[in-house]
Amino acid sequence: MMDVAGYCLFPLEKLPDELILEVFSHLAQPDRLTVSLLSHRCCEIATKLVYRRIYLNDSNVVRSSYMNLAINWTLLNIPSSLNEDESRKIANAKLRKLIYALEMNQRALESVEWIRINWDLDPALQKTVLAILCSRGTSLQRLENITDPSCNDIIAGGAVSSRKVISLDMAPPNSLPEIAVPSDYIPNLQRYLRSRISTSLSHMTLFIDPIKLFNYLYPLTHKLQIIDLKLHWRREFYDPAYFTRRLKTRPIEKLSEVFEVRTLKTLTIISWNETLVSREIQMIKDFKEFVYLEDLSLISIKQNFDVLVTLFYNLPRLKRLKMDFLEDFMPETKNTEIFLTILLVCKKLQFIDMRFEGLDPQMIAIHETKFELHQKCYCDACIHVFEDILKKKFFLFPEDQYLTDIHDIAAKDIFKMMRYLSLLPYSKACDCYPSVRTQPMNLDEFVSRMNKNLLFYRQSRGQLLSPEHQVHDPQNSEFSTLGLPHALLTKQDVIECYHALIHHYRATYVAFLRGFPHLRFLMLNDIPTIVVEEEKERIFQPIFYHENYKTNLTCWSQIEKKPKGSHGEATDSVNRKVSVF
Repeated sequence: MMDVAGYCLFPLEKLPDELILEVFSHLAQPDRLTVSLLSHRCCEIATKLVYRRIYLNDSNVVRSSYMNLAINWTLLNIPSSLNEDESRKIANAKLRKLIYALEMNQRALESVEWIRINWDLDPALQKTVLAILCSRGTSLQRLENITDPSCNDIIAGGAVSSRKVISLDMAPPNSLPEIAVPSDYIPNLQRYLRSRISTSLSHMTLFIDPIKLFNYLYPLTHKLQIIDLKLHWRREFYDPAYFTRRLKTRPIEKLSEVFEVRTLKTLTIISWNETLVSREIQMIKDFKEFVYLEDLSLISIKQNFDVLVTLFYNLPRLKRLKMDFLEDFMPETKNTEIFLTILLVCKKLQFIDMRFEGLDPQMIAIHETKFELHQKCYCDACIHVFEDILKKKFFLFPEDQYLTDIHDIAAKDIFKMMRYLSLLPYSKACDCYPSVRTQPMNLDEFVSRMNKNLLFYRQSRGQLLSPEHQVHDPQNSEFSTLGLPHALLTKQDVIECYHALIHHYRATYVAFLRGFPHLRFLMLNDIPTIVVEEEKERIFQPIFYHENYKTNLTCWSQIEKKPKGSHGEATDSVNRKVSVF
């Protein structure tokens, strides 16, 4: 088939629906909406994809200019740099439109298979969309992140959800822990469990110790064949009267008596506590038996070397790993021995999300009361960052090297501020879940905040120029008359610093490439990267702010030995440590 210009056109209408569905499934959400306008048939197929998996976000979702991320989710389009109230207002308005679409479009309603709800959306709207889907959404299979106990009756009584939904979310008694538990919470939960616990369940979320739950509140008649388990560890003040009499003479003592070891593949543990209590440590020890686990997430828990090392030694089948350990102010990096254990045992990993700085020092470090710059890469781009940005804008004067108070960090440690201000978005897993902003922040706002911090710092040190020496910049009128003794920080500066940060971790990236031959995604120190092959060699490429990025990993695999002090030294030391360990 030829068009009027003589170009060959693909005969889309001759393909069967299954193939068109496959083609459309590789398109991002805006493109799926576009192809729905091609024909009535394309509209039907695209509608099925658009509504199949819905992510109800209440903040901005960041898209990558380098690759399509989490394209299987349909999202709410919310602008960046809005405060929480403004963002949530827009999200609720869009949720109302979604509800209208589901009520008016039967094809859309019958296409929904999985919906994830954000905690902070309007509770009445959450109930409305659930009521529609649970009663008439004939394809509904999964409900994720249900946190309102009043939704239990909607799910248990729904004509569709009572029969077809394979997930069970135990909603907590309150949005925050340690608040008085309503008197009807436990009875409502017991009724919900009686109506929902079955052999068809494959996904479960609990806000209570499973041992306590099934010893006192619901009597198990058989092990649960759960594939995906999420446990929230938090303190709740339940009425102790419900936990005085066991339901069975022989109590359940281990998690392997509740969940079938052979079926559990995905485990997520989210701690709301500042420390690991003895019962939580015991639960981690219990999971040593679950040797078939392929996906493990440990979020906001305190590191315990002995327990975690033993756990990882029993999980050689892991394909996905996310670790986010708790620290007092900033998330802490991994204990080196924990990393070495993972490197030694978990060779099948394809996705890793962790913080680890055991091989490379921080680019901007603090030693006692003084800032120190550490340069590991000497490519032209990194030399420019150190000489023209770090040393001329943040550490211009000798006194800039000294730390006097917390404001100094905010003004001079751009890399710590990238993390603190959430310049990079957060995702449960950047390859399959949307990446959301946890603060009202984008690149423009970040640059503005950093310039304000620099101005405050320079002003407090008496470093501003007199009016006759000031340089006026019409493109930055906000700061043009403020007398900074150097050029303003720009968006390009931030991107170049970010690229230099990735270069800085070269030895660590090489260690991951060598240690994990199946690795596809790496979130190292909050930096999302993807493994690509260039000239028959695996290297990392940043997923966000990729513009004009040039890797310094070229030929890493061909360099087995390098002179002392070179990039290869740290990686070789890792291998030696693993052998010893």
